[in-house]
Amino acid sequence: MKLKHKGFVLVESLTSLAISLLIIFMLTYCVSEQFKLLDGWEQRVNAHKVILLHLSNPNLPAIMTIKGQKYYFQQTKNNYQVSVRNNVYQVEIKT
Repeated sequence: MKLKHKGFVLVESLTSLAISLLIIFMLTYCVSEQFKLLDGWEQRVNAHKVILLHLSNPNLPAIMTIKGQKYYFQQTKNNYQVSVRNNVYQVEIKT
């Protein structure tokens, strides 16, 4: 004859709930970190795109907005620099 223990089912259910919540939390955290990484890569690509656009057409405005972010372009003799948020991307041309 099999005996049923109500307390054991409760502990088992709470353990399953805790594991499920832990998995959901970890997946959410990992996905948000991946989006931050992709955002950084996209920002870098857009900054280099701004530099290439200024190389092909020097009459472009110094401030460009791409996807809601402002990219500030500066040029010295052999140095092209783009600032966005707190990041600075620059390219040096060696002659």
